[in-house]
Amino acid sequence: MRPKQILVVDDEPAITSALATLLKQAGYDIIVAHSGPEALALLSSQPDLVVLDIMMPGMDGYEVCRKIRQSPSYLPILILTARDELRDKVFGLELGADAYLTKPFAPDELLAQIRALFRTVEQSARVGDDPLLACGPLKLWGEQHRVEVADVEVELTPKEFELLRLFMRQPGHVFGRETLLREVWGYDFTGDTRTVDVHIQRLRAKIETDPAQPQRICTVRGFGYRLVCPPS
Repeated sequence: MRPKQILVVDDEPAITSALATLLKQAGYDIIVAHSGPEALALLSSQPDLVVLDIMMPGMDGYEVCRKIRQSPSYLPILILTARDELRDKVFGLELGADAYLTKPFAPDELLAQIRALFRTVEQSARVGDDPLLACGPLKLWGEQHRVEVADVEVELTPKEFELLRLFMRQPGHVFGRETLLREVWGYDFTGDTRTVDVHIQRLRAKIETDPAQPQRICTVRGFGYRLVCPPS
């Protein structure tokens, strides 16, 4: 089995060099891009994950993230940037990034987030469990990694799929944000609970009739979220 390949995107050669050294020591293959257009061109190499800076001249990391998410195939994205304001983090996650880490960063934290992202992808690709879970018009096939709403198939990212599968395994159960972080992102994920809220918003946009008035994944104020199934 070939090592996982990571595309590192940053316009500062000193940073890409340091990241390449760190990730190679951890056992990953590395390809490097110093601009947005170069990063998009290197997607033909079929990397398994992207570590993406935001502040680059010309095409910034947000635009790169947006273009990657326009592709029908899923590619995990970890934003690594000096921009540490909450609105920047929320914007990056809403564009489709899976994780957001600010510079300066601890090497162990970066590696832990990468391992957590790969683990989520592997869990989502697992076969042999959850042949069919149903909640009213909502259906999930674990073996096929497929979701339908009212007989219409919807495309979910691995984290969205894992969130929905967790809810559908225990309909009506209230999951706290910390529990969702632990179960979906992994014990070594160090993000904050806003990450959960953003992913819930993205999931609602795909499975709710009116995401602004969710009827399936409901907020339980002060506690977290639960899946509501209509009476059978």
